[in-house]
Amino acid sequence: MSHQYITLKNFRNLVDQKVSFSPFINIVNGKNGSGKSSLIESLYYLSVGKSFRSAKLDTIVQHTTSAFTLFSLSASSASNSTLASHQNRVGIERARNTNALIKVNGDFIRSATQLANISPTLLVEPETFELLDGGPNNRRRYMDWGVFHVEHNFSRAWKHYTKSLKQRNTLLRRGRIDRAEIAPWDAQMIKSSKWIDEYRSEYIVSLVPVINEILSLLNQSMDVDISYYRGWDKKTDYATVLDNTFKRDCKSGYSHQGPHRADIRIKTGGRYADETLSRGQKKILIFAMILAQGKILKDRLNRNSIYLIDDISAELDTDHRKNLCTYLEGLKTQVILTVVDSASISSYFSEGIEKRMFHVEHGKVSQVN
Repeated sequence: MSHQYITLKNFRNLVDQKVSFSPFINIVNGKNGSGKSSLIESLYYLSVGKSFRSAKLDTIVQHTTSAFTLFSLSASSASNSTLASHQNRVGIERARNTNALIKVNGDFIRSATQLANISPTLLVEPETFELLDGGPNNRRRYMDWGVFHVEHNFSRAWKHYTKSLKQRNTLLRRGRIDRAEIAPWDAQMIKSSKWIDEYRSEYIVSLVPVINEILSLLNQSMDVDISYYRGWDKKTDYATVLDNTFKRDCKSGYSHQGPHRADIRIKTGGRYADETLSRGQKKILIFAMILAQGKILKDRLNRNSIYLIDDISAELDTDHRKNLCTYLEGLKTQVILTVVDSASISSYFSEGIEKRMFHVEHGKVSQVN
């Protein structure tokens, strides 16, 4: 899928407007604070139903209004030229002190999971670079994006697990409880954790060679490996873990171990990447990790991802920008990236590719070619 156009109303500092995109390369330039990142944020919101910048609605809705609305018309061309392209219409309204109202093709949906499956969207923005140096939450989200999109049963298993985990933790917070009260939730967690662990483990194994392949295409010689930690001791079955940690869990009021504690650690040359790589090397590695997720989705399910890259010039030097732009062009999918100066990357894309240039000033997005 790719966004044909979006309309925005009362979103951040953006003027109420309609913006039409190329299905391939889109370059958005403007000064810092002009609204470039807000445009990327609106596209991300339309893809997953939430912001990557803030969970506080007050910072997203324009301060003189009570709600924002977003609308997107997206389309995908069928691989068989005899078939018509498929379109999706997505609308989101979010008012203060209420849950978001989300419509897909005229019908309300309750779960953002349905929304995320329409237009797989990969994001690179300044916080993405916490993937190596930050805590495990970022790495779990990275891993689960890929598992969610390539393994359709993962979502169901994760939903069952998190529901049971929530119920278990509620009981644990009561203090003294009968072991039999918690047993049904333990049983559901044990069952779900088996599938979650298998899906994640298989995905990480398949991901590593693709990352290394892309690093090679980007003229990087580093050899990457990823260690997957499932969230409890690999030599102990989860039922035993829950039994052994029951008293500790009761004392603290939450479950210490399980898939919700999973993590991955990235190594290069046998050493942890966050400890050995330079800042520039970390950036290009993270780009390769994100691009690898899109390639796996394309290879397995023949689905293209949308790539949102906020402030590419600030994150990569000249040679790396050129290599990355060449790779992105070859994907033949929608790429929307922001820069302070479009001259810093526009020449890296060939004349034959369908490309649109935009300028943002005071929240107004204007097409300039």
